[in-house]
Amino acid sequence: SSSRLVCSTHCPVLALGSLAPQSSLAMAEPRAGSKEDVVRPLLEEVRGSQKKYGVALVGLGRSGNFHLTSIKSMPELTKLLWAIDTNEEVAKKVAAESGAKWATSLDQALDDPAVDIVIIASTTDTHFSFIMRSLKANKAIFAEKPISHEVHEVQEAVDLAKSKDLPFVCGYQRRSDLNFRTLKNQLEAGAIGELRVVKSCSRDNPVPPIDYLRTSGGIFQDMLIHDFDMQEWLTGGELPESVVAIGHCFDPEIEKIKDLDTVAVLIKYKSGICAMIDTCRDAAYGYDQRVEAFGSKGMLTAKNEMTSGVELATVAGHLMPPAMWSFPQRYKDAYFVELSEFVALVDAGTGSDAHKLEQKEMMRHPRVVRTATCAEYSWKLGRQVLLSEDLAMLEKELKAKEAGEPAAKKSRTEC
Repeated sequence: SSSRLVCSTHCPVLALGSLAPQSSLAMAEPRAGSKEDVVRPLLEEVRGSQKKYGVALVGLGRSGNFHLTSIKSMPELTKLLWAIDTNEEVAKKVAAESGAKWATSLDQALDDPAVDIVIIASTTDTHFSFIMRSLKANKAIFAEKPISHEVHEVQEAVDLAKSKDLPFVCGYQRRSDLNFRTLKNQLEAGAIGELRVVKSCSRDNPVPPIDYLRTSGGIFQDMLIHDFDMQEWLTGGELPESVVAIGHCFDPEIEKIKDLDTVAVLIKYKSGICAMIDTCRDAAYGYDQRVEAFGSKGMLTAKNEMTSGVELATVAGHLMPPAMWSFPQRYKDAYFVELSEFVALVDAGTGSDAHKLEQKEMMRHPRVVRTATCAEYSWKLGRQVLLSEDLAMLEKELKAKEAGEPAAKKSRTEC
């Protein structure tokens, strides 16, 4: 049907199949053989699929609602079969509105042969368990980040997905954003020559609820991990050599839970690339996400998105529109795109080139979580941390520091 996988009115920017930059902006097309090259044509092919995929959605909070909207936007391809949340009232309400069954646990959905896809959008501390159980039940999985805060658990999940040859995508929605994809495409085509510096600014708004922050894993694993994934993407999957992080907490409520709200990170790569991140849990002027890539021939900049592109100029000066309020406004289209592409990936089957590429790409997840973990150790230990350092030894060093023991002298390569 020609109506399959067409953006609805709430998703005006991206019509699937037209995710590439417009010709007036495009200095470069995606690299041949890239994931986007393979997946994008599949979005057209899947429109003719006779299969409607049964979905179990676990977690009906903020992220869960984005995915619920996306599921409803693809009625010819996806059908919500199970609405699952620990809040029974919420689960019953969503199920009634969607013509689905409800549950407060994942068990029944995993036993249901009609369930093809499990979408995991529950609290971050439940992700690993739900992912492993769903993989063992042979379901295709789309999970919100993180897979886990523990590197060895992330590796375990990736290894299981690969051994079972199952579609498994961990959602980092910035990769599905039109602006960032345009920057990535031009970078890969050599528009700025040899990459030398990557800078990202990531400022949230408003401050997330304290109840959320308590189980989020902290600013490194919850917020900065998006930037670490972006840098992994833009540097072509190069593993950082070292990381230095500094930070402070200005918010007394966040300080009580022993977390930070403001962090700066410097990353060095063996190739010579330097990467910088500044992040904050709150920006008074609205949601702020920017990326800059500097190379031997020039610079690429993805600016922050405003509520409109209209600027008023009068004798009083220039008046700019405000920034987006928060991430639901900024990334509503990206959420739809990433889930749509996942459905296309599932529909393509395990023998497809897209599936084979995704099986390779999922190997990045342990690297990204390791970078976040080492950055957090850098802040806690007050020193540069090499990505090659043993995590158990870093934990031992941290415990010794907290106990007031003198630091052991270490020989390490400086940035």
